[in-house]
Amino acid sequence: MQVEDLISYSNAAQEIGCSRATLYRAVDDGRLRDMEVGGRRMLVKDEDWESFEPNSVGRRAQRSEQNEDTSSSSQ
Repeated sequence: MQVEDLISYSNAAQEIGCSRATLYRAVDDGRLRDMEVGGRRMLVKDEDWESFEPNSVGRRAQRSEQNEDTSSSSQ
């Protein structure tokens, strides 16, 4: 495994557009893998990472979906 195959939770959240908590839940659910490197948890960029789609849950995600619906219907 190479250093390029790892990404921090913060960078991954920014890249995907979700929260770090979403990523921690995905690891707990077995949808993503992580490992400890120097006392720090890092996500493994493997085939699961490439196909990962965060679940839209929570109030912020619901508001975002509502905003998308209203903006697309006004066009």
